[in-house]
Amino acid sequence: MSWQDRPSGGGLGRGGGEGGRFRAAVRRVFGDGENPLSWAVPLYSAWGIRVKAHLFFIVYVIAMLLWSIPQSGIGPGYMALGMLALFGTVLLHEYGHCFACRWVGGEADEVLMWPLGGLATVLPPEDWKSHLWTVLGGPAVNAVLWPVFAVLVLAMTGVTWSAVLFNPFAPGLGLGAAQTAATTPVWLVTGAWWLMYINLILLAFNMLVPMYPMDAGRTIQALLWRSMGQRRATEITVTIGLVAAGVMAVAGIVFSETLLLALAIFGGLTCWLERRRLRFEGGDDFGAVYAGGAASIDEDEPPGPSKRELREQERVAAEREEVDRILAKISQQGMASLTPKERKALEKASAKKG
Repeated sequence: MSWQDRPSGGGLGRGGGEGGRFRAAVRRVFGDGENPLSWAVPLYSAWGIRVKAHLFFIVYVIAMLLWSIPQSGIGPGYMALGMLALFGTVLLHEYGHCFACRWVGGEADEVLMWPLGGLATVLPPEDWKSHLWTVLGGPAVNAVLWPVFAVLVLAMTGVTWSAVLFNPFAPGLGLGAAQTAATTPVWLVTGAWWLMYINLILLAFNMLVPMYPMDAGRTIQALLWRSMGQRRATEITVTIGLVAAGVMAVAGIVFSETLLLALAIFGGLTCWLERRRLRFEGGDDFGAVYAGGAASIDEDEPPGPSKRELREQERVAAEREEVDRILAKISQQGMASLTPKERKALEKASAKKG
């Protein structure tokens, strides 16, 4: 499943010369323009997985490089190493989700890189084990890579433990210790240290913060699903996530941690959208809306359905399938990912349920 339906582009790319090609390129980046998650630049495709960089991610990298220019001890060169390490580590984390999803029989076809991490488009089979393995695939990559890079940093610093064991909220201390004790070129030690640190942060945040879309939230949901069903498990996980987002927001404000506050806002919004989806699904079964038309058959009529009834049943089944697909898309990507056509279909289904 993709982030959104791809528009055909109409005549934007035909017969317009340079202007037409430019508009076609803009359309490829911005999509229909209504979904901010679609504002991304395609980078490459490998193993059947498209990798894109969100425009905000590109802006974030440029902003960090500019910020580092007047900073003593960092500079744009070392910051560029950090950004490369961030990109590579997050990408490997998302590949972990994708390959784990395929391993359990699901689908995975896209990774979006953006300022708060990465978003993998995955669709595992609808059972708790498949969801659990898909979720754990990402952190497993970081859990394997962190000790590898930690040993590498120790080897490059003459076993300077303060370069590896430091306060994660004051990373400058660890980086400074690594650079001071470097026995190899400083830039090489810096790159290895960034890879170690970012793997540690990704592993900690994803597995210690119990809210969507963090992996800890999805892990809790999958484990609860085993004993109480998917819907109830999701309801409990969403509640836990909203509380966690509130606590994190307060911590971000008190300690002046902008990134922490941004993650809290994003996680809270994701949990709120998931709650909205649950409430939409919480009414009567969608199929019950149409049950009356097919169930009221006169006793004098022949038992077999007529051609008109068969066509009506096919139409109802198609509508139900489309709504199921849209709801699955909301679950994976949020309400903002819907196209205008999908929104109309959802509104139509909601009106019938009302």
